[in-house]
Amino acid sequence: MDYLIAFIIFLYGSILTSFYILVGMRLPMKKTVLGRSECDACGAVIPWFGLVPILGYFLVRGQCATCETKVSIKYPAYELVGGLLFALSYWLMRDNMVEYAIVSIMLSLMIIVTVSDLEHRIVPDRVLLMFLPILLVLRVLFPLTNWVAVVLGGVLGFGIMYLLAIYGQKRFKQEALGGGDIKLYLLIGLFLEVQLVFLSLFFASIFGLLIGQFLKKKMTHVPFVPFIFVGVILAYLYGPALMQWYLGLF
Repeated sequence: MDYLIAFIIFLYGSILTSFYILVGMRLPMKKTVLGRSECDACGAVIPWFGLVPILGYFLVRGQCATCETKVSIKYPAYELVGGLLFALSYWLMRDNMVEYAIVSIMLSLMIIVTVSDLEHRIVPDRVLLMFLPILLVLRVLFPLTNWVAVVLGGVLGFGIMYLLAIYGQKRFKQEALGGGDIKLYLLIGLFLEVQLVFLSLFFASIFGLLIGQFLKKKMTHVPFVPFIFVGVILAYLYGPALMQWYLGLF
């Protein structure tokens, strides 16, 4: 039964991710998120079967039916990864549905801002303001440890990124971190709580440094939010075990 539920959640997760892609693409451009999906090249409305998550890409043969412009395979890739993340989260937390609900909210936020950062290099304030009260209330009511750790996590997440931004500005004479990244870590701190904030940033920095070395020759700007997303996932799933192992060495 759990396998069936996980598969259904994967389907719903891919549908949600398809909508989150739309939000992440349109909000920075100040477009409505309620209109029909259109071809980026000619503006033609995409047929209904082309909107089916993952499969829609293949049903339209990877191109616009009107102008035959190629559609990037990144869209079904986003939907596949999003669906898998929602399904995997359910599988790992199926005995604690309250925590799964909080994780799902965090996944929704991170998918939207990741797409927005990849496509427009922006983390929209409207998205952060929409998720902030929801995440704060739920995390205070259902913390991993206690509500103090929740508040400290938010303060620490924001504070670390703010100090790094100031240091980067002085050290490199240019903006090292965007304001959106700084404010995003306020919400991440609330979600992870104080004990895992440093670890998430450590993972994000390591992956950003390694992968950024390969991408910097092809891209003038390497978005950091996707690496933050990876860091948050790793810290949440494996952080407590890693910290316990590390402390056991002494």
